Amino acid sequence: MKNIFVFVLLALAVTPFSVSAARPMSVASSFITSSQSALRATWTKNPNEEAPDAPPWFCHSLDCPKFKTTKKNAKYETRLYPPGLKWVSTVVTGVKYDAAVSQGFMRLFHYIQGANSDSAHIPMTAPVRVTLTPGDGPFCENNFTVSFFVPYDGDGVSTTQIDPPEPTDPEVFIDEDPDGFVAFVRAFGGWTNEEKLIAQAETLGEDLESDGLDDVGDREHFVFAGYDSPFRIFRRHNEVWFLAPYPEEVTKN
Repeated sequence: MKNIFVFVLLALAVTPFSVSAARPMSVASSFITSSQSALRATWTKNPNEEAPDAPPWFCHSLDCPKFKTTKKNAKYETRLYPPGLKWVSTVVTGVKYDAAVSQGFMRLFHYIQGANSDSAHIPMTAPVRVTLTPGDGPFCENNFTVSFFVPYDGDGVSTTQIDPPEPTDPEVFIDEDPDGFVAFVRAFGGWTNEEKLIAQAETLGEDLESDGLDDVGDREHFVFAGYDSPFRIFRRHNEVWFLAPYPEEVTKN
C-alpha cells in the first residue's frame, strides 16, 4: 500500500518487549518485580465488570488517556482524543526499533521512580507511546520518541492531569498534544513484533481506503505503543492507529 508513513500502535503500557521474540526483554524484570504485587489483581480483571465511567478494560486499572468513540465496526474504531493531553517523553536516535525503545523506556522509568525535581514516585500509566520519525534513506538513523502518559490528579475519575515535576535528565521532557487528534484504531491480540505491526497498519490503511478514507492521517511518522505487561499471557490487547487532526467543529463547540 502506498503512502503508509504513519500509524500508531497502542500496545504496551507497563514495559516494552523485544520485537524479535515473544518473550519480554530483560530490562523489564526489575520494574515488574517491584510492581507485580500492585498490578497482579488488575491483570486478571474481567472486562465485562467495568463501571460505566471506568477506563477501558485494556488499561488494566492504570490511568490512560480519556477518549470518545465516534464510530466502531468489525474492522476499526474511530476515537476523539481531547486537546491538552500531557506526556513525559524522550527522543532516542538509532536504526533498530527494539534497542531504541528499551533505552527510551528506561529513561522514563527512572523519571517516574524519582529522577525529577520533586524526587517523586509517579504511578505507571498506559500506554507507552513510541513515535518514529523515519530517516531519509534505508540506512539513515530514525528518531524514536518514547512517551509515558502523565497520570490524572486523584483517583482516575478526574479529567485533570497532575502538574508533572521537571525531569532531572536533560534528555527527558514534558510533552503535550495541544490540539487533540482523531485516531483510527485497529485492535489485535497476541504477541507482536515489528513486522506484525507494519502488517496490521497496512491492513488498517486498506480498510480505511475501502471506506473512502484514503487521505486520513499524518503520513510522516510511525507510532508504536501498548497496554500489556510482557508477563500477561492471555487476552493481550494491541492497537494500531492512524492519526488525523481534531475536527474543527468540535474545537469550536
